[in-house]
Amino acid sequence: MEDALLDAGMDEVQKRRMFDDRCILVDENDRVVGHESKYNCHLMENIESKNWLHRAFSVFLFNSKYELLIQQRSAKKVTFPLAWTDSCCSHPLYKESDLIEEDALGARKAAQRKLLHELGIPAEDIPVDQIIPVGRMLYKAPSDVKWGEHELDYLLFIVRDVNVNPNPNEVADVKYVNKEELKELVRKVDAGEEGLKLSPWFRLVVDNFLFKWWDHVEKGTLKEAADMKTIHKISSLFTPSSSIFSSAFLTCSSIPPSPSSFLYTFNTPFPPHLPKVLEQMALVTTAEVCDANPQLIVSGELRALEPIFQIYGRRQVFSGPVVTLKVFEDNVLVREFLEEKGKGRVLVVDGGGSKRCAILGGNPVVQAQNNGWAGIVVNGCVRDVDEINGCDIGVRALASHPMKANKKRVGEKHVPITVGGTRIMDGEWLYADTDGILVSRTELSV
Repeated sequence: MEDALLDAGMDEVQKRRMFDDRCILVDENDRVVGHESKYNCHLMENIESKNWLHRAFSVFLFNSKYELLIQQRSAKKVTFPLAWTDSCCSHPLYKESDLIEEDALGARKAAQRKLLHELGIPAEDIPVDQIIPVGRMLYKAPSDVKWGEHELDYLLFIVRDVNVNPNPNEVADVKYVNKEELKELVRKVDAGEEGLKLSPWFRLVVDNFLFKWWDHVEKGTLKEAADMKTIHKISSLFTPSSSIFSSAFLTCSSIPPSPSSFLYTFNTPFPPHLPKVLEQMALVTTAEVCDANPQLIVSGELRALEPIFQIYGRRQVFSGPVVTLKVFEDNVLVREFLEEKGKGRVLVVDGGGSKRCAILGGNPVVQAQNNGWAGIVVNGCVRDVDEINGCDIGVRALASHPMKANKKRVGEKHVPITVGGTRIMDGEWLYADTDGILVSRTELSV
C-alpha cells in the first residue's frame, strides 16, 4: 500500500522504463555480478540493505567552441527531477552489446543510444569511436527516502557539433555553457538562487575532475589524461532510516586503499550546494521522531495534525520553518507568497477547510518549486493535480476541486492558525512524510 502511494504520481513512461530496463549489477571493482530492474536498483532499501551497485554513464558533450552541453532533467524523472546535470546520463543495460568491457565499448554504445533517446542526436552524428572514456566514479546519493543512486559511473567525453532535439519526457531544458558560465551556475546553486539544483554526480565531477579535463579538451590532449584503471569511490554517511538526515555535504579527502582506486570520504559539513541537490536528506521520519520525543508530545511542543490530508507533488517528504497564511476561497495572497524566495520554508494556508473551490493551482506550485519552497500545506483544495504531481515539491491538501478561487486579495499573513485540529504559529517547524504531518515549536534534533 505504501509503495503504491509513493508510486502514484510517477509518469507512466518513466514507470515502464523503471520495470522494463535491466541494469547491470557490479561489485566495487566493476565485475558483473548480476542484473536487476531499474526500479529495484534505485530503491534506497536495496541500496542500503543489499548494497546493490549498478553501472551508469555520464556524457560530457562539447561543441567546437569547447562549450559544454548541460541538461535540466525533466520533472517526470524519478530521481533528482529538474536538477541540472551533464549532457546525458543513464545506464548500460544487461544485454550483449552493453556488456562489452573492452575499451568501455558497452558503455559507449549505450551512451550513443541514449543520446538519441534523450536529445534526439542520431547515431551517425555521434560515432562510437569518437566517444572517449575518461574515467570511472563510484558514488551513492539518496534522492528522497525511497529513491536513490548507487552507481559506478563511466565518464564519457565527446567533441562534436550536433543538432539537439530534446525529449520532453526526459529533458526539461538544455544549454551550452563555457567555464565561467558553469562556475556562475554553481555559485547560484550554492547561494540558493532561483531554485537551481545540480545532480550529485555532476556536482562531484565538477568539483573534482571537470575543469582539468576541460583544459585537455581545449588542448586536444584528452586521451592522454584518460585513466580507466582507477575507480574514484565515494562513501556515503546517509541512510534513509536515519531519524534526522544531516543537511551537510562533506569535503573529499583521497585515501588510496589499493593501487587501482581512491576512496573519497566525507568528513566536514557541506555548504548549501548539495543540500539543494540532496535537500531531501535534511528530513525526518515522523514516526521515529514521535517515538523519540514523548516528552515533547506531552508538553505540546510537538503536535501531529489530523490525518485528513491528501499527498500531492513529487516530494513525499519535506520539512522547514512555517509561514502562516489565513484566507477563505481567495488565492491572491497564496500566489504572492509563493512568488517570493522560499529559502526552504513551508507555507501553511488555513483555507477554512472549504471544499467549494481550489485555492492553490499548478502555476503557483511551479513558482514555489523554482523559488525554493520546501512544501505547501493547504487546509482547502487544489487543482491542476497532474501539473502539481510533476513538481519537485511537497504539497498536502484536503482534496482537489476544478473551480478557481476569488481574486479579492483578502486574508491575514503571519497569524496563528488552526489546521488539522492543531494550532500553528508562524516560525514553528513542520515535518511531513507519508505517515503524517508534525509541527514543532523548534527545529527538531533526535
